[in-house]
Amino acid sequence: MPTLTDGKKSSLPDMPYTMRFSDGRTLAVLVPGRMTVKDRGGEVCFTPAGIRFLDQLQVLFMPLDRAPSPGFIRTLREALGLTQEQFGDRAGVDKMTVYRWERGELKPADRSVAKIQEIREGAVRRGVTLPG
Repeated sequence: MPTLTDGKKSSLPDMPYTMRFSDGRTLAVLVPGRMTVKDRGGEVCFTPAGIRFLDQLQVLFMPLDRAPSPGFIRTLREALGLTQEQFGDRAGVDKMTVYRWERGELKPADRSVAKIQEIREGAVRRGVTLPG
């Protein structure tokens, strides 16, 4: 359980949060209270786990209108609970290619970007349970 700055355990309620995407859609979610803490000034802040949770939601729902960044690919793969090898199998590439994408050493080709989009859309249609 997160701790406050004075060392006491927090028991914050779930926090409503919205994010707006460039295509005009808005996603509303309740961030679990265990993923938040209050800072010294009493403001609610996200823990590292809370930030990862929001990042994973963002990659699942934001429009993919350009080549995905290394962080996008890694966050998507982790949100889907896949290893680099499993993600590569679904994308039709070797696990080392996924490794290089995630390190920014290689950019996905247009065909791979389309496959990444398919993987993401398929997961969202089926429903995704985020870790945490």
